[in-house]
Amino acid sequence: MHGGGADQEQEILSKDFINYKTSIKEAIDSGTFFLLICGAYQLFGKYYKNVEGQIIPGLEIFNYYTEAINDRNKRCIGNIVIEAELNGEKTKVIGFENHGGQTFDVDTPFGNVLLGNGNKFGDSKEGFFKTNVIATYLHGPLLAKNPKLADYIIKYCLDRKYNEDIILKPLNDEFENNCRKQLLERFKC
Repeated sequence: MHGGGADQEQEILSKDFINYKTSIKEAIDSGTFFLLICGAYQLFGKYYKNVEGQIIPGLEIFNYYTEAINDRNKRCIGNIVIEAELNGEKTKVIGFENHGGQTFDVDTPFGNVLLGNGNKFGDSKEGFFKTNVIATYLHGPLLAKNPKLADYIIKYCLDRKYNEDIILKPLNDEFENNCRKQLLERFKC
């Protein structure tokens, strides 16, 4: 599920999402996997407060909340690298962030910021993580840049569907990993 967009779009999405709040909460509680990016991340929290100070209700599924900075020109924007733990293994996750919203009270972050801002300007934490929910400001191509993240999601969904510990047959990620290596060297991470 992807969000992103201006405050007006957030308000439209919020009104629609709230109609499905119970079903979405039941899906999360039953283990359905959700990948929430940017605006979707924000809307699964308590609320989003826009630049004008208007409160856009969130789904209140998670306890965090987001408030926009008063200056529309000030944004967390640029390349970002975090260190996350997926399937018991630490991995660097590469993305691009572009958000004016500052997210507070995240109790289980997705990862530690190595480069970039994270949940708010200069934060050491980024995103929200629960076994079946990854909420993040990392835009893409997120899964193409991060094969281990894609594998985590695929494995989680297959394990859930077949109710067993599925062993994924390794794919040749050489090209993706060479690209990652170059990016991580350029970012000094």
